[in-house]
Amino acid sequence: GAAMLRHRLDPAAYQRAVTLSETFDPERAAQEGLFDELVEPAALMARARALATEVRALDPRAHAASKRAIRRSLMRRVRFSIPLDLLDAIALGMRGGKPR
Repeated sequence: GAAMLRHRLDPAAYQRAVTLSETFDPERAAQEGLFDELVEPAALMARARALATEVRALDPRAHAASKRAIRRSLMRRVRFSIPLDLLDAIALGMRGGKPR
């Protein structure tokens, strides 16, 4: 989770979210970069269809290559972090859930 937050948030918001467990309401989450946009519930399906139409018009191979390129470092961090997160979860479980 921290790797994804680091990818999406600016450094100050990342620090607050991870070290202070700060949460953001939807508007603030959009401002901080967690969401690309907010849509009213009644407009959600129409917006999703419009975005699907836009994406369908893209060259699929170029789109996939672009996504891989901009997310490469994130994917590396996530792959590296999973075993460490599991070890932390096991260690916390052995100590009754108490942080170090």
